[in-house]
Amino acid sequence: MTDRRMRFADKAALVTGGSRGIGRAIALRLAAEGADVALTFVKNEAAASDVAKEIEELGRRGIAIQADVGKPEDIRRIFQICKELFGQLDIFVSNAVSGVVGPTTRIGKFGWGRAMDVNARAFLLGAQEAARLMEGSGGAIIALSSIGAVRCLPGYGAVGASKAAIECLTRYLAAELAPRGIRVNAVSGGPVNTEALNYFPETEELKKAWQERTPAGRIADPDDIAHVVLFLCSDESRWICGQTIIADGGLSLV
Repeated sequence: MTDRRMRFADKAALVTGGSRGIGRAIALRLAAEGADVALTFVKNEAAASDVAKEIEELGRRGIAIQADVGKPEDIRRIFQICKELFGQLDIFVSNAVSGVVGPTTRIGKFGWGRAMDVNARAFLLGAQEAARLMEGSGGAIIALSSIGAVRCLPGYGAVGASKAAIECLTRYLAAELAPRGIRVNAVSGGPVNTEALNYFPETEELKKAWQERTPAGRIADPDDIAHVVLFLCSDESRWICGQTIIADGGLSLV
């Protein structure tokens, strides 16, 4: 029987936006279970280097790659580095996110374009690149979505629309890539206690309201989402294809 604590031994993974929050938790948990991990960051090199160092301390190879996944040329470069470093890719987690927060009636060209480019288009282009590296050996592609794709959250219109696009792309990619042994799924999280919540107006009031409404009685922490992502990366989820798994402590039920 495979040691559950080393489900990803000899696997290579890429996590975009892996320097903090959910991405950091995913990267470290993959490494703790045996994977070599590349992670991307935009500006905070110190935080990304710290995560790469923690991965190395776990006995795995870790690398932090500065890149803006909103730029197609940077996406191509990221995957080329992974190919040169690992010689393979078994897991791709599209986690990086960006977008403006504000009323939908005031979304402009920049806010709309940034959300779509960094969130939805980056997932599409990343999945295309990942599929080429996984050809012949299979793999798992996971995208991070949000309940804001189907529920209205304050100021979340542009990002929510991009997350809805991600969930749609997950289904199409899954149907096309499953015959090649590549599984594609998404994880839709509710509010997660990271610094990203600070972009919402009246953050503390919102957090209190979400906590009171969530049947589980609290807001998620990054590990709550990371556990679900790792399950979808593992062989234990081999019969799950093209699904968006909701991990929100029951918030979307009420």
